[in-house]
Amino acid sequence: MLGSAVVLIAAAAHAEQATEPAPSSQGAPVHDAAVDPDAGRKSDSGFVDTAREWAKSTQILERLEGEIDGWYPRLGGMTRGSGFAIGPGYRMHVFGDQVRLDVSAALSTRLYRTVDVRARWLQAWHERVDLWTEYRYENYPEEDFYGVGTDTPEDMRTSYQLRGTDISVRGHVKPFAWLRLGATLGYTTPRVGAGRDREFPSIGDIFTDGSTPGLIEQPNFLRTEVSTEVDYRDEPGNPTGGGFYRAAYAIWNDRTLESYDFNRFESTATQYVRLTSDRKHSLSGNAGLTFVNNAPGDRVPFYALAYVGGKDTVRSFREFRFKDENAFWFGAEYRWMPIKWASGVLFADFGQVAHNWQDLTRDLKHGFGFGVRAHTSKQTFAKLDFGFGGGEGWRTFLSVGIPTS
Repeated sequence: MLGSAVVLIAAAAHAEQATEPAPSSQGAPVHDAAVDPDAGRKSDSGFVDTAREWAKSTQILERLEGEIDGWYPRLGGMTRGSGFAIGPGYRMHVFGDQVRLDVSAALSTRLYRTVDVRARWLQAWHERVDLWTEYRYENYPEEDFYGVGTDTPEDMRTSYQLRGTDISVRGHVKPFAWLRLGATLGYTTPRVGAGRDREFPSIGDIFTDGSTPGLIEQPNFLRTEVSTEVDYRDEPGNPTGGGFYRAAYAIWNDRTLESYDFNRFESTATQYVRLTSDRKHSLSGNAGLTFVNNAPGDRVPFYALAYVGGKDTVRSFREFRFKDENAFWFGAEYRWMPIKWASGVLFADFGQVAHNWQDLTRDLKHGFGFGVRAHTSKQTFAKLDFGFGGGEGWRTFLSVGIPTS
């Protein structure tokens, strides 16, 4: 994990160096390593120099960002809590360069597995319209479940396996540079099995289908979703100003058991405020709300419930720590960028789950902490956060890779 982060930082350094104008030689003093005792200290270490040259020769940064065809290392792209994941990927254009095909697979340190096949069939109107088909296979053998509700004790932690496939058609249109509308039609086949984590009991040893809907039987779902995104961040991959807002509404239709129809609404909002003109100091605030509602006589599967806990909600708790039909969270983060390739952050998170949405602001869970970021001026490659204050010890969250949309 650390080796990958170092390579990414070296690639970032190469990218920043490539975009800086070369200094003029007119009037500049000439330094010779043979006569300048500080020359050795001014140069980078041999390892960083080697990594930078490797990044340049392999075009690793361009491959990670999807700018060129060919092989690339896939980093991450799994569910939260899967551990560090890496695998091979390959991009190409087919049918006379009209279709972009992207095939990748990954294996994590916890033996989570995924395979993705994505094809972009259409890109038009100055790249404002696109149409994709996607196939995904996933196998997550050590998912955690503590029960439903906000008062579930930590010692009720169990393990379960979640696997399945998803086939979907997804399209977007951008009527304005800051507005993107999306629609997805998919068919999902989730399956639940005994957990493989030997440190904790399997989910079926503690919970029953009565308290944990979807434990015994799992339906196939026809999933329909519409979404709206407003994005006016200054640099989407490494923002210090602007904002990102997203709302999505999905209908999950049980096509096999006719017992698990439900709807799901999700919204997130993040605003960034630059404190100094050089981008070295900034603040951000975020908030999110998830609401799931089953049809009369139907139930919501436990693995589809809203949640709080983890790197995107409250970082003093494990991923998916608390689950129920409603979830709400918010937080703030201060960021300091002492050098152009790395930043430090301080954060405070708050959140809650509840069966009734009126109870979401009662007895909020909370967490505090600090972290570091590795990035270029335009793209963040790695995040490492340490959270505490929730009453369940320290939590560490590492994210490596570039998010895909």
